[in-house]
Amino acid sequence: MFIVGERINTSRKPINDAVEKKDVHFIQADVKAQAEAGADLIDINAGSRFGSELKDLLWLLEVVQEAVPVRLSIDSSDPHCLREGVKSARDLPMVNSTTAEKVKFEKMAPVIQERECEIVALCMDDRGIPKTLDQVMENAAKLLKDLEALGVKRERIYLDPLIQAVSIDTGAGLMGLEAISRIHKDFPGVKTICGLSNISFHLPKRSLINRSFLPLAMKAGLSAALTDPLDKKLMGTLKATALLLGQDSYCRNYITSFREGRLEG
Repeated sequence: MFIVGERINTSRKPINDAVEKKDVHFIQADVKAQAEAGADLIDINAGSRFGSELKDLLWLLEVVQEAVPVRLSIDSSDPHCLREGVKSARDLPMVNSTTAEKVKFEKMAPVIQERECEIVALCMDDRGIPKTLDQVMENAAKLLKDLEALGVKRERIYLDPLIQAVSIDTGAGLMGLEAISRIHKDFPGVKTICGLSNISFHLPKRSLINRSFLPLAMKAGLSAALTDPLDKKLMGTLKATALLLGQDSYCRNYITSFREGRLEG
């Protein structure tokens, strides 16, 4: 289980303002904090910068890579931005993302084939966000088939079942957990990822919901989560859950995090 730090996203006003002002110090301080808090990858998303996404994405990549040695997740719905971002990455980045939408997948195919990156594949097709577990699984099967046809090995594929907000559908959490479990059962070797905070959208005390859902998702087999590593309570829950699931040999990660002051109950 690993964490993709979500904070460098221009849809967040502080990040957008920093990009607008080209505030290198602000961006670098944020990514250093994420890395120190335990982020395994840093997600970079400039998608809200209409008309300047590519320029701003490349600027962010340069600034972030100067600050931390952590691998990057390049997050865009624009194939051209993803391609240029991948070229600018120091190490093999994660490509975030493609979908089972016919036209989008066809446009993304050259990017996917260009380098042996890990690929986030959203389980949605031309019908939109899946409304049932069966739709999630249909889309997962199609994505896996199409990605493998491009030469992508299963261990590089991260299927995102698109966890939805329980404020809109109280069954969304259960469906998401079942989707994670089914993906691992039906498609051995493939990995799963989700945007953790989606589950708590429009609800108060979102962090409480996020960190309550995380252990359930980990038990279901979740491989990675896009979330805020500066949420110390959530990160503490992650470390404790990994320990209890037998994913932390000799409790090393938990004890190290405690000694470094990174646990908060």
